[in-house]
Amino acid sequence: MASKKSDKIRILLADDSETFLRAAQVLLKEYDIETAVDGEEALSKIKANPPDIFFVDLVLPKISGTELIRKVTVDYPDVTIVALTAIDDDETVQEVLEMGAKDYLIKGALSSDTFKSIIERHTKESG
Repeated sequence: MASKKSDKIRILLADDSETFLRAAQVLLKEYDIETAVDGEEALSKIKANPPDIFFVDLVLPKISGTELIRKVTVDYPDVTIVALTAIDDDETVQEVLEMGAKDYLIKGALSSDTFKSIIERHTKESG
């Protein structure tokens, strides 16, 4: 379903903070980015056109990030999932990786380089 018109990596960012989403869009302006402010919107966008990489906050309204990770892992196995969390503890990291996320980012430590290194690592792995 993904369009081949562009060679840009397709990214979906799901977070309930519009400020965070705007900042991430600026950091990642060279990619094809869509955003979602809740779990339902994210799932709808994935169903319509699955992204290459799905960055998902663990705490989202309507459908939680953890529920989305479980669902997307099963229904869209080609989508790379990266969990976004403000919680920097080993237990949370282990849980999201066991759910199907391929990686995680601590939201307080985000930078353009951090985002890009994760995107590059996972797009090289998958193709």
